[in-house]
Amino acid sequence: MQFKNIKSILIVCTGNICRSPMAEGVLKYKLNQAGLAHIQVNSAGTSGWDNQTPTFEAVQACSEIGIDISKLCSAPISEQMIQSADLIVAMEKYHINEIIKLYNTADKLYLLGDFHADKPGMEINDPYGMPIFYYQKILDLICQCSNRLIDKLDAMY
Repeated sequence: MQFKNIKSILIVCTGNICRSPMAEGVLKYKLNQAGLAHIQVNSAGTSGWDNQTPTFEAVQACSEIGIDISKLCSAPISEQMIQSADLIVAMEKYHINEIIKLYNTADKLYLLGDFHADKPGMEINDPYGMPIFYYQKILDLICQCSNRLIDKLDAMY
């Protein structure tokens, strides 16, 4: 995977109230720590929830590691988001298939799990409706994958 001139990342899940806002918060925080704060990060959902805050459990799990996502709001994915993103990172193969079907683009699409050290290509399951410990488990996977993604981006600069 070659990443050149990445200035914006779009993270995609289903409702944009659990996984993608957690990943948005984590990536913004870690990019800032890595000196890559100029890379813009946004998130969206394939199933069109608009202007909803992340779930209580997503906010809680992130706050436990010092990241505040309470002010983020959900947005349905759009053509403009797809066009303006240099890199699109999805949680499941379903999301990638939806983006390809709706927007006919595949060249900048990856699973966040593609960056997992031990299981590249893994899908990150939806914690919606699950207890807080499941959100914490999903957040840990998001952090692991984000670290490797940032390593690839950092090597680019």
